[in-house]
Amino acid sequence: MNTYQNHPLAGAVDLDSAFNKFWSFYKKHFVGLYVISVAGSLITSLFIAGLDLASLQATTDPAEMLEMMRGFAGPYALAILATLIVGVLLHVWVLEKPASEPDFLMVFLRKTLVALIPYLAAMIIFGIIAVALISLGLVLLVLPGLFAMFYMLTVGIFAMPVTLVETRNPFQVISRSFRLAHTNLWPNMGWVIVFILILIVVSLVLGALVMLPFTGSFIRSMTNPEEATAMLELTRNPLYIGLGALTAGLITPVMPVLAFLLYFRNRGEEVAVEVTTDSETTVKVEDLYPPVSGRE
Repeated sequence: MNTYQNHPLAGAVDLDSAFNKFWSFYKKHFVGLYVISVAGSLITSLFIAGLDLASLQATTDPAEMLEMMRGFAGPYALAILATLIVGVLLHVWVLEKPASEPDFLMVFLRKTLVALIPYLAAMIIFGIIAVALISLGLVLLVLPGLFAMFYMLTVGIFAMPVTLVETRNPFQVISRSFRLAHTNLWPNMGWVIVFILILIVVSLVLGALVMLPFTGSFIRSMTNPEEATAMLELTRNPLYIGLGALTAGLITPVMPVLAFLLYFRNRGEEVAVEVTTDSETTVKVEDLYPPVSGRE
């Protein structure tokens, strides 16, 4: 059983080394991560593209609008499920691809199928806890609500690595995620916040680039309320869907890679070491860290 102690994302001790390991891993495994992300984004967009969002503006009757929104529930649920499945696929790829085993594809599919249901169950439980804490924080004040949101994001980022490496019991996944998050809580939250802020900036830039071919429609919708439905129709435009998927594929893998950076950092040496590398040379835990001068 591989304990992944020699994984290329293991050993990050500060934000600088985390960025270095992240960028090195992202570049080396970009193609696989990008293909999975783009395919997942296209599938998710196709579910939402079937919704006639513009029809919501055709009525002012609350009962009729509620009935329309109920009809949207099914496609949105499928889109969320597709997003979760893509997330599992990306996490498994990040974990298993560096080993480059001959039967990688079979391992990849098997681990995805085995982890999917426990992870979904854990996310349902975790979602209930997160909504309760964030709602309580927002009721008290805005800042406690923001803290609760980032705190739960930090805890939740450990769920998939724990599911894949340690346990498939949903309750143990959640409890273990809390313990790992609290191992270095403030640095963990700091890393998550920094990466999220970078993602927001990059997403805004990429979103602006995607909108360039539709600038005319955007300006008309802002200056003429009657043209507002044109913006809603963009979700059904094949060009918009394609450009959105191509750009989303660049940022979707970020959180799975960050998840394992944090997981390996906080797991420490709790798990015994077993090494699988591309070469036959045995690697020791000590090899992951720089030598200390004067140490024998």
